[in-house]
Amino acid sequence: MSDKYAVPNKLPGKTVSVLKHRKRRIQQDKSVLEQKRTERIKRLRKAKTHHKFRRAESFVMGYLKAERTSKRIRQTFLRTNVTEQSAKSAADTNHKLLLVMRHAGKKIFDKTTSEIFKTLRMGQRHNAVFLENNKENQLLLRVIEPYVVYGFPTLSTIRELLFKKGFANIDGKKTAIQSNTMVEEQLGDKGVICLEDIIHEIYTVGPNFAAVNEFLCAFMLSSPRDGWKKKVSVSFKRGGEYGDRGNGINELIARCL
Repeated sequence: MSDKYAVPNKLPGKTVSVLKHRKRRIQQDKSVLEQKRTERIKRLRKAKTHHKFRRAESFVMGYLKAERTSKRIRQTFLRTNVTEQSAKSAADTNHKLLLVMRHAGKKIFDKTTSEIFKTLRMGQRHNAVFLENNKENQLLLRVIEPYVVYGFPTLSTIRELLFKKGFANIDGKKTAIQSNTMVEEQLGDKGVICLEDIIHEIYTVGPNFAAVNEFLCAFMLSSPRDGWKKKVSVSFKRGGEYGDRGNGINELIARCL
């Protein structure tokens, strides 16, 4: 039989280096990410340097809103003894825990109100935090009441918030809570080693409530499904939305998750 009809043992082919192709793909991904980061930095710098034209009326409205808020705070303190009322409202309720959500005030021009929101870690709209139901916090809520809704959360609401919107503050960075090991590393010296311990400490307002609350970032919620049903500028006691709504806060938070 002629050799020209024989099938060779080795098929012809081109030598392919898998590591070489993998290195090229990794380099391409890095270059794409670097390009996106550079473009984002350029956009941010351009936005900062660009001065948008503002009418004089916008500055006037800012001063008017700040003056109106300052006047409301002064009248609140002058009309009634707010300190005694705050202590009484904290003592009358059996609930030790408050859940506060900022629902209004995209731009706040009053300095006092802004400082209170910074103290309570609610710098943006739809931020929610847990607070102890005491005289000091009741007094702060009286001042910022038109901008917040608050009430008494149930155990299921606390659990839903932590599992769906819970983030930890580690070394000044907002980090997702991925495992109980992370909780134990940060709060193990306080006896808190898992997420269920955090839920129990918050619900009971235990001795380590301040440390656990500092470990957690403020919850970033959404606008309520189907929108606000009543007037946002009217208090809940008068048929509106803002202010103390007691156990009704749980239904609202469920619509915001």
